Amino acid sequence: MTGFEFIAKAFKASYTDIAKRLNMTPSAIADWASGRRPIPKDKLPLVSKLFRIDEEYFEKKELTEVEKIKIEINYLERASKRDTHQVPDTITDDEGNKHDVYFWYNPHEGELRYKYEELAYEELALRLKKILNHDFVMDMEYHRTRNHFHVVRELTELLDKDDGTVGILELEDISKEEVQRRRKISERVDAISRMLYFLNGGKLHAFGKIDEFDQELFMLLRKFKIIDTEPPKKMKEFDDPFDHVDPKYKHE
Repeated sequence: MTGFEFIAKAFKASYTDIAKRLNMTPSAIADWASGRRPIPKDKLPLVSKLFRIDEEYFEKKELTEVEKIKIEINYLERASKRDTHQVPDTITDDEGNKHDVYFWYNPHEGELRYKYEELAYEELALRLKKILNHDFVMDMEYHRTRNHFHVVRELTELLDKDDGTVGILELEDISKEEVQRRRKISERVDAISRMLYFLNGGKLHAFGKIDEFDQELFMLLRKFKIIDTEPPKKMKEFDDPFDHVDPKYKHE
C-alpha cells in the first residue's frame, strides 16, 4: 500500500472527495494512490496542504509501521478536536442531593490511547533491532553499550507499567477490527517481552512453553553470540528440537 493510499484510508477520504478538492478526476487520484502514476510535482504541495502531512509521505511506495501509526495518530488527534463534546450527567453529593453536571467526551480517546501505546512498542522494537544488528557506524563500544542498556531499561519499565485500565476495557464496546488490532499489539508485546528475557538471562523457557518463535529467536541470539546459553535439559529429551529452524540460525 502506497503512502498516498494509506493516508487517504486513515483519513477516511474517498478518491472522489479528494478529486473535487484538487479539481482532478477520481481516476487520476486512484492512479496516484495505486502507484500507477506519480503525483505531479505541481500537485504534490496541494495534496500535502490538503491533509497537512509532509510531502515525502505521499511519494513513498511503502510506509514503515512507525510512519503509519504516526499518520493515524495525526488523524485521531484532529478528529478528537472536532468531535469532543459535552455530555450531561447527574451526580449525587454526600448529603444525597443530585446535581446536573457536564463532562467532556472524546469518542476517539480509547483508540488514540492504544495508538500511542502501539507507537511506543514499535519504536522500541526498532531500537532493539538496531542492537541485535550491531550498529557498526558507532566506533565507541563503551557508549554504544551504554545506550543499549538504557534502551533495555526503558523497555522493561514500559512492559511493567500498569496504566490502570484493567477492568475498564471490559466495559468498552469495540468492533471486531479493534479486537484484532489489540490482539496484534498483544502479540508484539509478548515477542518483545521474550526478547528482553533472553537478553537478561538467555534462558529459553521464559513462559513455560516451547514454540517456534522461542526456538528461532533463541538460536538467532546464539548465532550472533549475544547469548551463549545452552538449550535447557528439558529440550534434550528430543532428538533435535531445532530441526525445523532455518539452518542459518543454528549455532555454529
